[in-house]
Amino acid sequence: MSGPRAFFPKPPLSTWGPGVGLGLGGLLGAWGLFHPWVLLLAPLLLPFLRLPFALGLVFVLLRGLLFPVPEPPYGTRLEGVFTLHQGTILWQGHRLWVQHYPGLEDGRYRLRGYLAPPQGKRNPGGFDQRTWLLSRGIRGVFHVEQAEALAPLPDPRAPWRERLTAGLSPQVGEVVEGLVLGDKRGLEDAYPLFQKAGLAHLLAVSGQNVGYLAATLALLPLGRWRYLLALLLLPAYLWLAGPSPSLLRASLMAGLSLLGLFLGLGAAGVFQALGLALFLQLLLRPEALLGLGFQLSYLAVLGLALVLPALALPSGARGWLLGGLAASLAAQLPLI
Repeated sequence: MSGPRAFFPKPPLSTWGPGVGLGLGGLLGAWGLFHPWVLLLAPLLLPFLRLPFALGLVFVLLRGLLFPVPEPPYGTRLEGVFTLHQGTILWQGHRLWVQHYPGLEDGRYRLRGYLAPPQGKRNPGGFDQRTWLLSRGIRGVFHVEQAEALAPLPDPRAPWRERLTAGLSPQVGEVVEGLVLGDKRGLEDAYPLFQKAGLAHLLAVSGQNVGYLAATLALLPLGRWRYLLALLLLPAYLWLAGPSPSLLRASLMAGLSLLGLFLGLGAAGVFQALGLALFLQLLLRPEALLGLGFQLSYLAVLGLALVLPALALPSGARGWLLGGLAASLAAQLPLI
């Protein structure tokens, strides 16, 4: 048997299962937190998806209602020493977005400024800062009037990243970091070339990277323990590359299948894994549903799952080439 499916046994589990119901229920619950009228659809779907759908709906809805993203006291003036990480600081249980021009690098700062609510759309179809920040669990903006750098923030991932690029030239090392970790900070000059060639998606970590990792470890002659090894390495890769929505979705889907293979249950079907991953992500943070990256990631996989199995592709190199083209089109189909 040739192709990537040879690495894993064919899943004996049903393609449609409780995971689909949990995922759709969680989706409706998270959506209902921001648009309550959609909850009217629940009675229509309940007879078809039954208990898993009801559980997903209730769990995610309760998670959002009982533990909402707190709203900071707007108008409060702040002054003190803060640790800035990825554009945010923590203050009294609130995660705040730091607004400063020019942007500040990660580190320790003495900051002074005031809190304000995020801005909504200024124009129809324009950028909605309020929704974007809420999708990241942020409801307040810290407008910095004065900033004094105190110390850089050490990155515990730096030694591992240096090992990845050891022995490579700086230019090649930056490309490798972009391909493996999705880090584009050193690709200011090269990134436009990737965009022009239509290859910018290679610099966004997602299921492709997780698939390479899992498939490589699945080749090891360790029996079912190879699946456990791959499962244990997924959190490490997630920590190293950063938990983007697409990478978290791919890691959850792969982790569920690897766990099933290790336990002798077989790999989860794609719809089953997709639904379970959706439920778990929304249970963790229902507001993540508002993120465009989150939506695109799940819609792309849904397109692949719906279209590719229906295609009769030839074997050999021609099948691989046509499969790649079909996959690209299928991933974009739900976005049309």
